[in-house]
Amino acid sequence: LKLGELYTREELKKRFEIKDATIYTGIFRAKGHDSIWLFVTKEKTPDRTQYQDRFDGENLHIESQPSGGKDKLLIEHEERGLEIILFYRKTRFDHDGAAFRYEGRFRYEDHKGTHPAQFHFIRIP
Repeated sequence: LKLGELYTREELKKRFEIKDATIYTGIFRAKGHDSIWLFVTKEKTPDRTQYQDRFDGENLHIESQPSGGKDKLLIEHEERGLEIILFYRKTRFDHDGAAFRYEGRFRYEDHKGTHPAQFHFIRIP
């Protein structure tokens, strides 16, 4: 993956031979890869859960899934030897094919609350 390049989920599925439909969720763990992929859309369409997510280029603030099912994975990603990578777009319609811009690697900084938790990640240079 190249920093700043655009990728659709379909392209990523082909490139990484992914069959798992959970690639269409916001927090995705690719089987056979040591990565957690975050797909973040700042302005969601009305039919989607309206998570409060912010990204300023260095700091990423996202709300986790209401069930909290992936919270522990995010918190413990370094201990588990997993990297977190970010795919970001302002709106679903910014780029052809609903593509995301690859923003690189991030690490867990902290979080508050539960169901959903509010997470803070920092870009790894």
